[in-house]
Amino acid sequence: MRNKIFILGALLLTLALSACRDKADLQYNYGINDSPLFAEAQKSYAGKYRVFWNAMNSNYGLWDYEKELGLDWDEHYRQFLPRFEALDASTEPVTDAMLQDLMNEMVAPLHDGHLAVTFINHQTQHPVMVSPSDLRNATRDDAEISRLYTPTLAAHYNNGELKEYKEADTRFFTQLAEMTKVKGRGLLWAKDRYNDLKQKELPSQAEAMEMSGLKGFIDAMDHFSTKGGTSSDFNSIVQKYSYLNIPFLEPIDTGFEKDGISVKYGLFNDNIAYFYLSDFSLISYLLDGAKNRTFPNATDFTNERIARVVDVWSSWFTAIQNLHKAGQLKGIILDLRGNPGGAFYDEQYLLGAMLPAGGFQIGWMRMKRGVGRYDYSPMMPEDIPTMADEHEIISDVPIAVLVNGGSVSMSEITALTAKSMDNARVIGKRSSGGLCGLVGSDYYSEDYAGHIGVEGVTPVYCYLPKNILFDMNKRPMEGVGIIPDFEVDLDVAAFKRDYTDTQLNRALQYVRTGN
Repeated sequence: MRNKIFILGALLLTLALSACRDKADLQYNYGINDSPLFAEAQKSYAGKYRVFWNAMNSNYGLWDYEKELGLDWDEHYRQFLPRFEALDASTEPVTDAMLQDLMNEMVAPLHDGHLAVTFINHQTQHPVMVSPSDLRNATRDDAEISRLYTPTLAAHYNNGELKEYKEADTRFFTQLAEMTKVKGRGLLWAKDRYNDLKQKELPSQAEAMEMSGLKGFIDAMDHFSTKGGTSSDFNSIVQKYSYLNIPFLEPIDTGFEKDGISVKYGLFNDNIAYFYLSDFSLISYLLDGAKNRTFPNATDFTNERIARVVDVWSSWFTAIQNLHKAGQLKGIILDLRGNPGGAFYDEQYLLGAMLPAGGFQIGWMRMKRGVGRYDYSPMMPEDIPTMADEHEIISDVPIAVLVNGGSVSMSEITALTAKSMDNARVIGKRSSGGLCGLVGSDYYSEDYAGHIGVEGVTPVYCYLPKNILFDMNKRPMEGVGIIPDFEVDLDVAAFKRDYTDTQLNRALQYVRTGN
């Protein structure tokens, strides 16, 4: 009898597994280069759309929010699939511009601020990338100025309002400009030297060889400037022509290409401490482990650049610590305008350096927890990291955080942090609207999120969040951003005239008056 029961149980289990198999086979992992999965997308625009729609259906973390905002994802399929099928049926070539126009319409209803979708146009072999955030923010009244200007304390420095000022800039394009656009250095020195030698009627053999080398260097740099390139491309040119001993021409550490930053510190005469950060990469300068990973082969030139950044941040942090201990700190201004975000753990060096150790809750977070459209984890508290070392808790002086339409991701999380602090206010223009957390690796990670496909490999690639962030009221902010407590336009004409910064001046007003 026991054997009969065992056999019957085994048969029932087999039937149950067989009944589930068709459904289980449909649970593809869109985060890897699964050749059968992406096969149709290799040569079909409709195939690309189907991969995109199905993968987003399984991996996207904001479907309840999108539904609330009016997006019917099933209706999206019914509307757009025939239009991509029409591209397949077209007898005319499908240009990248044609594909991009349709893809823009495809992603426009979505609200995630980090989502980027790339289709490889199989007729041209070119990648075509679209982003709903780019489309949305392009219509803002501050779109252009948010991208094209860098905050400066020049007006206040010129008026004698600062008693301390320091800055450092390690960004690749800044270092490149120092070597190519400054008189007496790098490229301009080489051009002057070449012209001087060219004027000689009878140059020596050594001078003729030098002139030939200089001409090769100048031509290589002109080609680099025209075509563009990476730090590795530039460093290859520097290495090839190092024998010319061109003044101030040095290789640029490849770590600066991704993690180069601009920082500025100013202390006003009435003890208001200002700090500007262009990108959240401070951890790569201030934490030894991260620094060694970012700059594993650092030269003296690289270390000197790193030391400048450390000195600027340390000067700001030391000032607010000492002044607060002495009861003389008037206020703090963090300027994150135009900052596109970066490392989450940088927060311990900004607002986290003024809050108690152990973390600080700024909202709630959830993850994708299955391939079903609405398979989400429970809500979990979202804490920012705060400084573990002994430091002053600054809760009794006003803090202003400046943001604009170019402030994204970690800049917005910092502004969200300010919203949860009694003594902090957000000033400027509404931020970009991309707060959800991203994966750190370049490949698919856990939680059914992070990547769809493999960038540069699969015919469809999407970059999308891993964690979905909500404010303290459990409301998402994607596509909306952080609304300033004091909304202020930048007077572009005044800024161009004499660097008068109306947004910074409003922050100073708040810090000085509380209003």
